[in-house]
Amino acid sequence: MVAPVNSFQVALRHYQNGNIAEASRQLSDLVKSEPAHAEAWHLLGLIDFANGNLTDAVKHFHQAVKLEERSAKYLTNLGSAWHALGETREAADCFEQAVAANPHHVEARTYLGIIRLQQGRLDDAEACFQAALLDNPKSTQALLNLGNVFHEKSQLEKAADLYERALSCDPDYAEALLNLGAVRFEQSRFEEAAKHLRRAATLRPRVAEIHFRLAAAQQEMSDHANAVESYKRALSFKASFFDGWMGLGRSSLQLGRWRDAASAFQNALAVQPKSAEAQNALQRAQDQISDGSERQTQGEANS
Repeated sequence: MVAPVNSFQVALRHYQNGNIAEASRQLSDLVKSEPAHAEAWHLLGLIDFANGNLTDAVKHFHQAVKLEERSAKYLTNLGSAWHALGETREAADCFEQAVAANPHHVEARTYLGIIRLQQGRLDDAEACFQAALLDNPKSTQALLNLGNVFHEKSQLEKAADLYERALSCDPDYAEALLNLGAVRFEQSRFEEAAKHLRRAATLRPRVAEIHFRLAAAQQEMSDHANAVESYKRALSFKASFFDGWMGLGRSSLQLGRWRDAASAFQNALAVQPKSAEAQNALQRAQDQISDGSERQTQGEANS
């Protein structure tokens, strides 16, 4: 079968218009008739990657790279697919090749930096992110991850400055808000931490870590009623988090909700059955229940 001359452009338009299945079908036909069409292989890889078909994405990106070995774009996307599969060595090799092919490729340098950061090679990671920012000072991903490097180095104010720079480029960057909130928490600036974390929770309402961190900040501010609600939201997404149940129990104790506290500590023990901390806390709550001194909840008081 001979593909029409404009078949790639037709497939590309389908892809751009969201007709992914049709784009994939036409691209598959195209690479059968024109196996040296690198961009068709690459677009097939993008479709597979977006659909979570990572093994196929690697195969298709690899075909594109075989045809154009010095394409930083193809190498970077192949590295991203390897990284998503957990194959760090292969991913780093692709990103290094992409940087060698194009030293100004911001994404390749950034992704290589992320791998070095994950490996604990903080100075190497910092060098990658700094180089990326020389070419694109407004790269939010490079700013965020350079902030993460300084956070790992316990240089908290430098980290906060980079997160704020990322937010100046993208005010809705939830990960930067989360990380900035974490830094402000470590600095005992709890009101600031809560402000950033509330914004992050609005943007990403189903991310448990945001709600856990917000609850901890509210707890430090003695805002136990809101802390309880934040812990409950977090635990609805991640019920196996021991510290979340303990935090919920502590704030419930502060509010005089002994039975709620006891239930939270029992759930904590279900996660860590040998925790002396949870056992002692449960005993305190049960002692209060035995005393019959549980305060009214707001709903009971208003009934």
